[in-house]
Amino acid sequence: MTADPSLFARLLAEDEHSAPAYRRITQAIATAVTTGRLAGGDRLPTHRELARELGVSVPTVSRGYREAEQQGLISSTVGRGTFVTGVSGIPQLREAPGGAQDAGPRQLDMAVNAPARGIHDDLLRRALTSIASTAAPDGLLGYEPDIGTYEQRLAACAWLARGGLEAGPGQVAICHGGQHALLVAFAAALRPGETLLTEALTYPGAKSAAQMLGLGLQAVAMDGHGLVPEALDAACGPAEGPRALYCMPTAHNPTAITLSPERRQAIVEVARRRDLLIIEDDVFGLLEGDAAPTPLAALAPERTLYLTSLSKTLAPGLRGGVLAGPPSMADRIGALIRASVFNPSPLANAVVLRWLTDGTADRLLDWQREEMARRREAAEQLLRPHPAVARVRSAALHAWVEPHEPWSASEVVTLAEGLGIAISPTPYFSATEQTVPRGVRLCLGNAADVGALTSALRTLADGLERGRPTWASTTRV
Repeated sequence: MTADPSLFARLLAEDEHSAPAYRRITQAIATAVTTGRLAGGDRLPTHRELARELGVSVPTVSRGYREAEQQGLISSTVGRGTFVTGVSGIPQLREAPGGAQDAGPRQLDMAVNAPARGIHDDLLRRALTSIASTAAPDGLLGYEPDIGTYEQRLAACAWLARGGLEAGPGQVAICHGGQHALLVAFAAALRPGETLLTEALTYPGAKSAAQMLGLGLQAVAMDGHGLVPEALDAACGPAEGPRALYCMPTAHNPTAITLSPERRQAIVEVARRRDLLIIEDDVFGLLEGDAAPTPLAALAPERTLYLTSLSKTLAPGLRGGVLAGPPSMADRIGALIRASVFNPSPLANAVVLRWLTDGTADRLLDWQREEMARRREAAEQLLRPHPAVARVRSAALHAWVEPHEPWSASEVVTLAEGLGIAISPTPYFSATEQTVPRGVRLCLGNAADVGALTSALRTLADGLERGRPTWASTTRV
């Protein structure tokens, strides 16, 4: 079937966003495909026909078609015409905040480490409907205990046990997401002006939390197996040295390294000898399943603050975070939660509690594990043999890719940006300016499906092959 040119005129009239004409044509094609008004195999109007219908120039239509083709929405064959290929997994083009326009075609956001989405929306609707019809309004519209209700903390303990940590309700506090748990843990462990030890490459949210609290960061060396125990011991310095370590032992962000049981034990031994408090970030642990070793908190419960959240396993919007630690710190943790958010949202907590107790959370976790295993396999199969890639390591929701010289990490990020693929700049992960990352983190969860992810990764791989830098291009003077 050949699409009626008037369809595009109607779609452009419906689109209230201001953008160049060619970009609005691309958006109209995406909208028509995703809403079912165009199906795979449908033929688009010729460039001249559509230009006449819309009152624009033929080159404007050609550019709009070209961007749609780059996104995988359509394909053109000389002598045959332009045809719809199917539903794209590429996000829709919209005006950027502040009125600025996107610089180029958007294929995939690989900068944000979010879980994949599949059956979540329908399950959320069911939960909200059930809660609205059964919950007492006072319970959802009033205050709750700052660390969460006993029932909520009991359900959180059962969830922690799935990851190998046994804790009682008196050791657990409910937080407003993992980032909030991180902020509370840092504030509970250290005073402004003190130094926090962390891996040389670390989660950017930890850097921002430390800065907010007036804490200094001191990088501890890593190798191909993660945090180096001997380097941790040396970083502790004299008797009055740093008092706390923040680390991510499982599916480390960004390097995807999981510490071996032997290295975990060595780190615990250093912490005990040096009287270090460990702040263990385990937001990815449950995604690794049986492959995840015993948490540090289970090896050294007397000196570990353990935090996790549902953002990486279920959905970020739930803002379900958990902080577990020694009972002696419970009062301080409760006071910090009360001072920062008073108490997490009762409505969000109601959804979390229902999902944790009715089996929905287990179902979503199993789905996420299987989906991300497929995505990691696709990324490794495509990138591992590439001549520009020296190493690929993947875990949880992301992959760490180290390029061969003469490629640098920053050049890979710049290349990807030109191809419409967003990757976080590697300096974001450096604990200090002295650490220069050799790799880039690719977040695999934002693609609509494995096919959309594979398409974007092929685009990146082709770009690496075509745009290979010379040795001279990377010379620094």
